[in-house]
Amino acid sequence: MSEKPYTLESDQKATPVMIGTSDMLLWGDLVIKEHLRLGGFLNTLAEAFVPLHDAKILFLAPVQQNAPVNRPAIFVKLEEILWFYSMDETDPLPEQSELRQLETIEILIGSYQIEGSILKSPVALLQNMLLVAKDTYMPVYKATVRHVSKPWLGQFTTDFVQVQRSRMCVSQT
Repeated sequence: MSEKPYTLESDQKATPVMIGTSDMLLWGDLVIKEHLRLGGFLNTLAEAFVPLHDAKILFLAPVQQNAPVNRPAIFVKLEEILWFYSMDETDPLPEQSELRQLETIEILIGSYQIEGSILKSPVALLQNMLLVAKDTYMPVYKATVRHVSKPWLGQFTTDFVQVQRSRMCVSQT
């Protein structure tokens, strides 16, 4: 096993994450406090630049397929992050009730297509829910992520992905 290009403090852990931006797909280790979960990380704990350690960067070039570039660390501007998920941690799906149910949606954000479910009131219209939501990143559950113009990337599935609300288009499926 290769040695990591960073050292963890006794109260820290490294969680593998994946980030999609308009021009890149990045994955690497996010170092956070041991007791923290990544569920609301972008909305509550992230600073202006999100540090990824032992990072791989795949440039989404317009024509050719390139190999990922390795970096010991890269700092990703928070507002450039279109979607984000933990490749390691799994949070339980939220409980559904008469007041909160999962609704299937499709999100287009940059060149990415994300199919999954959001938690909302069954009586609320999707448009109204989107209008009153305040968090910068919206949770999407049971998600499948694909890059529309790069089918060779395949698709990624996860129980939970955070999607930047200001850049997304949403449709009900």
